[in-house]
Amino acid sequence: MKNKKYFGSFVMKYLKGQRKTMILLAVFFIANIMLQIIAPQMLSNFIDSAKMGKTLGYISMIVLIYLGTIILKMASGVCESYFAQRFGWKITNSFRKDVLAHFLKIDMEHHERWTSGEVITRLDEDVEGLFTYFYLLIFKMVGSTLLMAGVLIVLALKNLVIAIAMFVFCIIAVWVFKTIQDFGGKLYVRRAAAISKFNGIMKERIDNVVEIRTNAAEEYYIHSLNEAMKKRFKESLPAGMMYSRLWSASTVLDAVATVLSLGIAVVLWDKGFISLGTVYLIHTYTELIYYPLQDFRNYLKSLQEAKAGLIRVREMLDIESSIAEGTREIDDRDITLTVRDLSFGYFENNDVINDICFELKPGERLGVMGETGSGKTTLAKLLARLYEFERGEILLNGVSVKALKGENLRDIIAYCTQDVQFLHGTLRDNITLYNEEFSDGVIHNAIKQMGLEQWFEKFPKGLDTYLEMAENNLSAGEAQLISIIRLFLKDPSIVILDEISSRLDFVTEQRILYALDVLTQNRTVITIAHKLSALRWTDNIMILNDGRIVEYGRKEELEKDESGRFYSMCKAMETSMEVRIDEKNRV
Repeated sequence: MKNKKYFGSFVMKYLKGQRKTMILLAVFFIANIMLQIIAPQMLSNFIDSAKMGKTLGYISMIVLIYLGTIILKMASGVCESYFAQRFGWKITNSFRKDVLAHFLKIDMEHHERWTSGEVITRLDEDVEGLFTYFYLLIFKMVGSTLLMAGVLIVLALKNLVIAIAMFVFCIIAVWVFKTIQDFGGKLYVRRAAAISKFNGIMKERIDNVVEIRTNAAEEYYIHSLNEAMKKRFKESLPAGMMYSRLWSASTVLDAVATVLSLGIAVVLWDKGFISLGTVYLIHTYTELIYYPLQDFRNYLKSLQEAKAGLIRVREMLDIESSIAEGTREIDDRDITLTVRDLSFGYFENNDVINDICFELKPGERLGVMGETGSGKTTLAKLLARLYEFERGEILLNGVSVKALKGENLRDIIAYCTQDVQFLHGTLRDNITLYNEEFSDGVIHNAIKQMGLEQWFEKFPKGLDTYLEMAENNLSAGEAQLISIIRLFLKDPSIVILDEISSRLDFVTEQRILYALDVLTQNRTVITIAHKLSALRWTDNIMILNDGRIVEYGRKEELEKDESGRFYSMCKAMETSMEVRIDEKNRV
């Protein structure tokens, strides 16, 4: 990666379209620099005028001009800072949106590389590096450079010897800081990676605190967290030491600058080449020159951290999804789903499903069964195009899913899992996922059609009820009901239901199954389930074992085939149910 070229084009990308704001910022920016250069000249003039015995009125006028300059400089600095911060956060939020959009397009294979904590770090802390990078590099660093240039020009007009000496000093100082910066860049990248890893482990532990405590695994997790803390400290220490070296170098250079400027100024004053006011001006300008160098030192740590974060975000942006979207669209409502010789494995030479073949006509309903690990959910994810497959075909009305636009495919196929995720927001927001096309009337009508009026009455504020944390507001069954309402509003042609009633009690399951009776009318449905009750509307049954189809046929025919697996599974479930009922009666 060519970081220098990247960062230049990267920053420019987000500055486009901000011409008016940039002009306004430039006005305050330049004004602030000019006022910083002018103010010391007023005091220099005051000193020389007082020594020469100028009138009180003249000296008072100089004082008033100086005070006015200071006030304008302060006001200009405040305005510059305000608009720069506002503009910086604006482009940062735009950047965050782009990064999030790219992250959502990446296929699941890449998503699984990071913990949720690492992803949050990249999408939040690392992305904010753009604001830091923009604000420090464009305004602070460039501003400091312009200030130094302006001071050197004024010094050259006063005395060329002083100007040349300070110019040479600036070159040496910048070279020293740049050398330290280049050496410390890699240290900050490693530090950022260690912090991200630590955050990921922390979030993982917090998310699984119940399992950790109930299984007495505290010792192991504390040990793993301690190892991550050691790694973070190990990578953070060199970066911190680098800043210490930078601070030490700047302290030495500060002393050199003071001795150099005052020494030359005193010699020139003693020989009568400059006035006392000019001595003060040289001393003040020396500090003005060194302030930007101090800024370079003070901002370098933040700039390095920001750059390290942006490099890590860039690594994410460089990831290209293995799932390439096509350009075709299907407008038909009636969709025939065809799967031919489909094979797939998450790892090379380790197929999870093998040679899957079946076809569903519009409105047909397929039930998929099999033991855990037989490939049921993998098949569902491939149909929903969450993973790329290389062997076999998935066709919709004879068109490969690889040739379809992603948005068009998602309009056709809806995939509902047993783990429903919720956002902090109202019930309306969680049903519509912030799609404003669905009015409250449409939502209420969907709830009524699916027979969920009684369930809906439990929400005190109706659709405005705020769901702060899903696990505290809703049971697993209620969460599934909301996901079903989402599907109903989306109105897809093909619905994939993956074990959505596996963890529900009988009453909740019946409520969901009734809602699904309404949802699945006139739709092609693929239902993955262990319970026979969840397969009541299916036309065909597919049984998988070790990723292969071992039984496929009409449901009513398989129920009568005593030699088949489906028949055996039905009998085993019936026996299990009878045993549970008998035990309940005895209790």
